[in-house]
Amino acid sequence: MTLSAPIDRHASRRAAWTTSATYALLLSGQGVYLPFFPIWLAHRGYDAREIGLLLAIPMLMRVFASAPFARIGDGRLGPRRTFLMMVCGMAFGYAGLPFMPEFWSLALMLTVASTFLAPTTPLLDTIVLDGVVQHGHDYGRIRQWGSLFWLLTAITMGKALTVLPAETIPPIMAILAALTALFGLALPDDRGTIRADAVRPERGDAPPRALFALFIAASACLQGAHSLLYSFATLIWQQRGFSSSEIGGLWAIGTITETALFLLGGNAAGRLGPYAMVAIGGAVGLLRWVLMGFDPGSGLTIGALQAMHALTFAAVHLGTMGWLNRFGGDRATRQGIVAAVVGAGLAGGTALAGVLYGSLGPHGYFAMAGVSAIGLALTAAAWSMERRGAA
Repeated sequence: MTLSAPIDRHASRRAAWTTSATYALLLSGQGVYLPFFPIWLAHRGYDAREIGLLLAIPMLMRVFASAPFARIGDGRLGPRRTFLMMVCGMAFGYAGLPFMPEFWSLALMLTVASTFLAPTTPLLDTIVLDGVVQHGHDYGRIRQWGSLFWLLTAITMGKALTVLPAETIPPIMAILAALTALFGLALPDDRGTIRADAVRPERGDAPPRALFALFIAASACLQGAHSLLYSFATLIWQQRGFSSSEIGGLWAIGTITETALFLLGGNAAGRLGPYAMVAIGGAVGLLRWVLMGFDPGSGLTIGALQAMHALTFAAVHLGTMGWLNRFGGDRATRQGIVAAVVGAGLAGGTALAGVLYGSLGPHGYFAMAGVSAIGLALTAAAWSMERRGAA
């Protein structure tokens, strides 16, 4: 996903470095939160029901807070200053978690932190896509650092917790959020270019609402189809006799191949176009979930299926970002809506995954294949709608 334009090379390199570093730090925080925050909650004495309720809060906030708060970035503050505000609020929210003495106060503080977290990725994506237009950056080469540092942070934190107490988990999350804000100060100042970008010839007007709804629903289905994997793959693999280190290796395969596609797939995304990238991801997803539904027991087979994550997740994400980058006006708002809809897809998929796992076990992946098929059909419908509109 690259665009050519006359650029200041020094400004281009600086913008690429600062957005890459900021992305790396932002997702490093999630590399601590996702694997280890439940450990801290259990250490505080909460039972499984309470932990489940607390972990649902960030998912709900992603659905309800992403678009309204990201929309601020389309106003006078611009995406950069709005992003910095959100990250600072997130840091203070995480820092306050250890001081909450009981469930409801902790839930309230986690809601605050999650509300500020929700629009951060859409806002940063808006800034990165501005760099695609203004400097000819490759979105995937910048986004790859987020995936890579997520993995490295999760591995490092896992080893650190053999020495550090569980009480250090929220402070480390707060420190990483503060470092994200610190590095974010060096992000390109976008206030002077907001209106100019909206009328650049590389970007058209806002997409028709029906087309936007159709395409984003497709993306939400294709990403939401990962819900059973995200929620229950570890349990399934444990039941098949895989050790913790082997399970960690299987998850690492997905992240490494995802990172590789972000690094190397930008030119392919530009040549193929967003619809083809999303369709390829959907088709591979359909195959992946069908094969997972047969409950393979071989580590090599599962590893190969995990390598498909490069296409089922990263190709769909690259295609979605490429599609959004074709349109001007209210860019941050549109990114926030996408984050909210995809978040709703993952939340709904997670709820469905619990039912599927309880009744079908690993064969529930067949239902995820059905969700991918719906996403693929919606992608084809959106592609057809746009072609008819252009005819």
